[in-house]
Amino acid sequence: MAEPTRQIRTVRNPYHLTVNFKSGLFVLALVIIFGALAYTQFLVERLRDDSRHIVKIYTQIIARIGQDDPEGEYSFIFDEIIKRIEFPIINTAPDTTILSWRNIPGISGDTLTAENEEKLKKAIKAMDRDNAPVPILYENTTLGYIHYDTDSKLIRQLAWLPVIGIGVVGAFILIGYIGFSNIKRSEQRSIWVGMAKETAHQLGTPLSSLMGWAELLRGEAEGRESTLRIISEMEVDIKRIDRIVTRFSQIGSASDLKQHDMIPLLSELAQYFRTRMPQLGKTITIEEVYETNATPFINAQLIAWVIENIIKNAVDAIDTQEGKITIHLSLQNGSVCLDISDNGRGIELKNFYNIFRPGFSTKKRGWGLGLSLAKRIIEDYHNGKIFVKDSNINQGTTIRIQLKKG
Repeated sequence: MAEPTRQIRTVRNPYHLTVNFKSGLFVLALVIIFGALAYTQFLVERLRDDSRHIVKIYTQIIARIGQDDPEGEYSFIFDEIIKRIEFPIINTAPDTTILSWRNIPGISGDTLTAENEEKLKKAIKAMDRDNAPVPILYENTTLGYIHYDTDSKLIRQLAWLPVIGIGVVGAFILIGYIGFSNIKRSEQRSIWVGMAKETAHQLGTPLSSLMGWAELLRGEAEGRESTLRIISEMEVDIKRIDRIVTRFSQIGSASDLKQHDMIPLLSELAQYFRTRMPQLGKTITIEEVYETNATPFINAQLIAWVIENIIKNAVDAIDTQEGKITIHLSLQNGSVCLDISDNGRGIELKNFYNIFRPGFSTKKRGWGLGLSLAKRIIEDYHNGKIFVKDSNINQGTTIRIQLKKG
């Protein structure tokens, strides 16, 4: 007998496409930014080279004046020449006495105060590190020195131009991104609310009919225990559907949080899954561990919905015929912590956050909305946290729900 062929279906995840597109835009933005910085730096270096030659010419002119007229008031000529340029220049005597200066950042006025003298001496040290001072010579006598910097005010401003430009553009991009994200979240929230309320409305009518039919069947089956038992199970499922409809109708409404004992709620859910586990063709043990009887403020209907989703995912994650799910309630650091663990196939580290994104799913079937909805219920409605506490491939996963203590 021929072995049946397997069809392998490759599903494109739109989330991955979005991530790749965003990554591409980010890389392109980095290329543009570094390109602008590199080009601006190239221009600045060219200007520095040109200014260095110009400054040297000016300083040599000043030095030549001193050589031609050693008794002349060359400091006055120095000031007159310097007025036409914007390069930082300081003229000192041979004993380092400061005679005159121009275009020194942080120096106000032309008076040599103690404060200005300290700043000028620091400027001279910085200038001499980059450019050797030009001596003013007469024959073999040094009449003074000219200390200078090749970076004019214009060059310094130009060097900061790309940084300022990138900062401004980055601020606009950040504001736009935040605004777009808020609009997108608002639209997604509106879709969630609209879909939930419409689902509740559509399920309301057939659910009421099912309740009526179950009541009629109970009357017809009076005295037949096996049939009554089946009807009782049907009514349990009908009540659960009614709860689901109630949950959907509460999406988008104001949070109605009340102090609630978690243990009965968890025990009821555990028993519900135990009863229906044989129908799934798996032998899964559900263990309950309760270390606290804390009563946090919750919406019991919505919290039960979240826990059902997590347990269903745990059941789906167990590939073996025998599995184990543990429901562990504890109190840690003033918070009520609910850990739901399984010994299934586990989650890759890179997907710890992705599993809570809308549309992301590792299953062959499903819309990838269950955990996304759970995250919204826990974080938006209860101001709590839900995250993957721990997971190892082929060993299992633990999802933690963290709520404020009542």
